[in-house]
Amino acid sequence: MRNAARRGFNVSCPEPFDSPDWIFETKLDGYRAIAVIDSTGKARIWSRNRLPLERKFPTIRDAAEGLKLRSTILDGEIVALDEEGIPRFQLLQKWQKRPTAPVVYVVFDLLWDNGRDLAGKSIVQRRERLQELVTPVAGIQVGGYMEKRGVELFNLAKEKGLEGIIAKRKRSTYQPGRRSPDWLKIKARPQQEFVVGGFTEGKGSRKHFGALLLGAYRNGKLHYFGHSGSGFTEKGLKEAVDRLKPVFADKSPFENPP
Repeated sequence: MRNAARRGFNVSCPEPFDSPDWIFETKLDGYRAIAVIDSTGKARIWSRNRLPLERKFPTIRDAAEGLKLRSTILDGEIVALDEEGIPRFQLLQKWQKRPTAPVVYVVFDLLWDNGRDLAGKSIVQRRERLQELVTPVAGIQVGGYMEKRGVELFNLAKEKGLEGIIAKRKRSTYQPGRRSPDWLKIKARPQQEFVVGGFTEGKGSRKHFGALLLGAYRNGKLHYFGHSGSGFTEKGLKEAVDRLKPVFADKSPFENPP
């Protein structure tokens, strides 16, 4: 383990709101996935980083092909459901090693419909066509949404322990690869500001470092609370280490070093 100086970060998000110009969906805790169904009905499942997911989730591919659609592109989230039907990311991680909880592809957008590009249509128009087109089958559900009442859905998401909600402006079009102010993520889970106090050694093919060690202050002392290593590219790993090198230290800054 390497020790480093304390760099802070936090994530801000808008407050829940009500508006007749927006629709509101629950934020699902899973893998974002695009289902591309070709002219023969064969389906490919892709991550948002354009990585194939069929080997990880063959049942989702089979379910998509069972829809009997042609030249259609669906957008949604692959989730694992607990006994109450609530998506839990931990269950999804466990499922890849040992399938236990039900895994479902929750579809919330329609990008192509039988060869027609719908990206320029409004989210409401695309959702209406999605409801007409997709009949839920085992392994696939059509995600619901609420109009106007964002605060009500937010409070329900918070009560159920969900990640939060997504607000989408009714007139918004689909803009792939671009952050848009017409789509807002509103987190319901408690937020905590953490500081980076060190990192672990990289293992296997992962170079530079494995995970960042995160802490928070209690009574003026920095306590270790956990680690995070996702979201880094190879370039990002190197850049992070280069920025930390000038503040390497021999002694751990944590009161309770891991």
